[in-house]
Amino acid sequence: MVTKILIFVLFSSFSYSQIEKIDVTFYDLSLLFNLEEKHIIGSNKIHFTVKEKLDYLEIDLHDNFTIDSILIFNKKIKFNHSNKKINISFESSINPGQHLIEVFYNGKPKLAINPPWDGGFVYNQDKYGNHWVGVACQGLGSSAWWPCYDVLHDEPDSMRLTSIVPKNLNVVSNGNLLHTKDTIIDELEKKIFVWKNSFPINNYNISVNIADFMHFSDTLTGLEGELNLDYYVLRENYRSALLHFKQVKPMLHIFEEKFGPYPFYKDGYALVETPYLGMEHQTCISYGNQYKKGYLGQYPSNIDFDFIIIHETAHEWWGNSISMGCQSDMWIHESFATYAEALYVEEIYGYDKMIKYLNYQKNKIKNLKPIKSESFSSTDMYYKGSWILHSLRSIFADDLLWFKVIKNLQNNFKYQIVDTYDIINHIQNYIEYDLTYFFNQYLFNSLLPTFQYYISKEKNNFYLNYKWNAIENFDMPILISQSKEDLTWIYPKNNWKKKQLMIDEKSDFVVLKDLFLVDIKESK
Repeated sequence: MVTKILIFVLFSSFSYSQIEKIDVTFYDLSLLFNLEEKHIIGSNKIHFTVKEKLDYLEIDLHDNFTIDSILIFNKKIKFNHSNKKINISFESSINPGQHLIEVFYNGKPKLAINPPWDGGFVYNQDKYGNHWVGVACQGLGSSAWWPCYDVLHDEPDSMRLTSIVPKNLNVVSNGNLLHTKDTIIDELEKKIFVWKNSFPINNYNISVNIADFMHFSDTLTGLEGELNLDYYVLRENYRSALLHFKQVKPMLHIFEEKFGPYPFYKDGYALVETPYLGMEHQTCISYGNQYKKGYLGQYPSNIDFDFIIIHETAHEWWGNSISMGCQSDMWIHESFATYAEALYVEEIYGYDKMIKYLNYQKNKIKNLKPIKSESFSSTDMYYKGSWILHSLRSIFADDLLWFKVIKNLQNNFKYQIVDTYDIINHIQNYIEYDLTYFFNQYLFNSLLPTFQYYISKEKNNFYLNYKWNAIENFDMPILISQSKEDLTWIYPKNNWKKKQLMIDEKSDFVVLKDLFLVDIKESK
């Protein structure tokens, strides 16, 4: 087991006492949408377990909303709402056990300027002038549109979302549609949609999509039986979607082979067309890549698949099933999902195309700051993270073992919150080689290790002189080639080492740079 040399425990502004004392188990959110006014009237029943006596409760809701009232034990209670926090002090302590508060509120949610990166609601129209509405709030927080305990480390075990919209529109949310019902409110015809998610879920993954959707479906015979596949698209894009979404089933088979069963069989898998690029909303993936290849048809130019479908679906395993508990661990979500793209390419197009795709990713690495970082603005958590995993595959030098490591990550941590050290320790358990300094270099430092070498000639023999320029005690083996048939592991350290080469010319020596994320420098 590797010693945890660096420990960062990062929490939100919530006090340790509340973190230890409560556990949210269920949200029951009800929303009445006025789409013309971009206004919401809502209520949320928050079911939670109190572990110790509780004198106060702090939950979250942005200040652009007005709280009408809060009930506990069916009685109104006093509260203070400021700085996006709802502070509730109880008249007497709440005893351990199951409890429920209900928050009634209304207001206009923030409009997203550049979704999904700048979060909020997105209001648009389809070709026929019908409302087309979506929301993305990762980073911004779900409290930008509904009251909740808005932290990453506490997920509800399940959730119900009831939405009321104009009768001509449909609503798509996470999980399964339980039922619909026509109603009349203020003499206007409305329709009620009730969706239920059955699994633990990140708050930011909870989604509502409103449009005049067309729906078509399919089934996948997967590792755990029949998986329902549902697609919700704008009417004008129905024919395009029928053809374009054929890539979903092969992709899911590949991901099940590499990562294990799809995590949410009971809730199914869905793609829903959104007025923004995309987001990994659990079992209800937001899709806005305009039915194009790559990323909006722009890059990579040589691929024949939809980047958004592949990447966001990978998050069902990496981000939705296994989830971070604080922003500094977001690399776990994005590294594995980006690596999944490369594995998909390998299965569909072959190993050489995978290497080409990985090198496309490598060109985007910036090395400006560590990927284990409070800030999640750096794209290195995607591309550098993918290459860290690719390098580990090379170090393991055993694909059966490597993919066992990945599958068992899912088996051991399904529906759980994980941190960086859970991942490090899990991987270390499968290999005798000490990976302590590998992870310290790649996760906690910004710069890449540099393989520095020069070739000397003594009499008629060539010698490789080599070392690592990296953090102190950095230790990673690397493969070199002396001929097409001769691949050799070497074990550089921070000090110079020397090895005789069996080559006729200097040009016969090659470092297998496609297998490791390193800089290479030839100099004394």
